[in-house]
Amino acid sequence: MLLVIVAFGFRSAHYSENYGHPDETITVEVVGHMRSSGDWDTNWAKANLEPGFKYEQYNFASYLHATFGFYRLVKVIPALDEWRSRDGGFWVYRFFSVALATLAVMQTWWLARRIGGARVGLAAGVLATVLPGLVQDAHYARPEAFVTVLTLAAVMLSFPRETFSPWRVFGAAAVVGVAVACKISMLALAWLPLVALLPVEGGTAAGRRRWTWAVGLTLTGLIVGFAAGAPDAVAHLQIYARGVLYLSQQYAGLHPPHSPLLDNTVTGLLTRYYMSTMGGLGLAAGLGGAMALWWQQRRREGVALTGPVVLFVGYFCTRSVFFERNLSHVLPLACVLMAVGLAAGGSWIGRRCGVRAAWCLAGLLALTLVRPTDISLRLVNEFSGLPAKERVAQMEKLRSAHPGLVWRETDLLSNLALDEMRQHFKDAGGALLVRVIDYHDEWSAYHAPLFQTQFEAKLLVTAPSVFGDVGSCTLHTYGSWTDRFYLVKGVLKDAGAGK
Repeated sequence: MLLVIVAFGFRSAHYSENYGHPDETITVEVVGHMRSSGDWDTNWAKANLEPGFKYEQYNFASYLHATFGFYRLVKVIPALDEWRSRDGGFWVYRFFSVALATLAVMQTWWLARRIGGARVGLAAGVLATVLPGLVQDAHYARPEAFVTVLTLAAVMLSFPRETFSPWRVFGAAAVVGVAVACKISMLALAWLPLVALLPVEGGTAAGRRRWTWAVGLTLTGLIVGFAAGAPDAVAHLQIYARGVLYLSQQYAGLHPPHSPLLDNTVTGLLTRYYMSTMGGLGLAAGLGGAMALWWQQRRREGVALTGPVVLFVGYFCTRSVFFERNLSHVLPLACVLMAVGLAAGGSWIGRRCGVRAAWCLAGLLALTLVRPTDISLRLVNEFSGLPAKERVAQMEKLRSAHPGLVWRETDLLSNLALDEMRQHFKDAGGALLVRVIDYHDEWSAYHAPLFQTQFEAKLLVTAPSVFGDVGSCTLHTYGSWTDRFYLVKGVLKDAGAGK
């Protein structure tokens, strides 16, 4: 019970504050359209979205249906009328993520407890409670927490048992199908329901029949789950396919600041982010957990836990755009592996030092928790809105100290800002008071020296990101970035634009 309370506390903290995520408008407008029109089609083109989102797309379909269902469930409780009606139901949508993310912690605890007992279960649950990616996902009206719960449910149903159950195979496949109806990338879990069949030998006629039966059940379950999660996508397969193609092209291109400047893939960005948020000990413990399951001849459980992690990490390492949320659904599985690894390490240390394994596990867990807990506490403080208010007050004070100057806000993700400032002075414009936003990305790092060498700029104030020790990620773009305020008086030289 204490684990639930702490997990809920991290996830619900300041969820009703006015921070934002650009994709939340998709949930607000699509679900709002479903409520007001009676048309339950989740096609984004039907909703009152901004031009960048208003096109034919069925991404997030099952999540949007689930959010709509959650809202209708809340609607039948009279005591919640005031909360439900605030801002068109927006806080209900966000709270749905809070509830799902808390459920995911309990699922993580259950899985780990089944693998290694009460201590391993508690360790995995605590790790999932404080992991920054999972805490961040809980605070947005986006589908990450929803997909995480579905992934864990599919793994739970697919976990090997002594007897073969066709209903479990079908159920796991249907759950994966609902996840695919939300994000097409979840199709990479289509094999997961067959893990339940691994105890069955395929060399006999009976074994072959059972494998054939299981494969048929898996395909049927995937289709049923997908149709249940995205019925209108099934009715408009051409539109759905075009939307999938659009997203695949988006992740194959460049998306500053979430893409590397020179590398073709995001392997470096991904590695730095997880080293920053999970720490070296946490990553080592996860690898150790996978090795421990293999060493203990528990390969079926190892496949169910490590397979999704390896597949999704491997796939997204080949992409040119990195959003850490794309791996959120496998983070709880990583927590289970980390807990298994810490328990194995604790047992090894205990045997050699004559100390109880439980105390060694507790010590290793405490050390592993330091880094993610620190990041998550900073993140929760950002969600409170207090740092944002201090930042606004600082900007207003700075502008008041330089009255009459033209104010400009920009980032340095391309040459565009440099070209615009050069044109401003070419047109005999006066001095500028410029706020330069730095997302701690490679693009900003490349263009910042160009700015310094091409303009007569005096640095007035630096407001550093609270995540300055974390690699480039959405903690910077949606949470806390570094602001630098300059007094720019003119062009130093006619240098060409950067490459």
